[in-house]
Amino acid sequence: MEQNTKEYWQKHIKLILILISICFFTTFGLLLSSNILNEIDFFGVKLGYFIANQGLILFFILIIYIYIKQISKLDKKYSISE
Repeated sequence: MEQNTKEYWQKHIKLILILISICFFTTFGLLLSSNILNEIDFFGVKLGYFIANQGLILFFILIIYIYIKQISKLDKKYSISE
């Protein structure tokens, strides 16, 4: 039982670190490329501004969805209930 709990938490933390890393690199990648993206107009709005305000919100929602799905699979695999 103790080994299963340890494996569960190792995989849980690994998933969190992967998703946080993806968020970090995506956000700072966008910040670094914002000058280039702002030269492009998207429906009358600068593309960098549009992505920062709309795209990142949708991206973070997607990350939360992926987290929920992966944790649900992990919970079923290790028979973890609330």
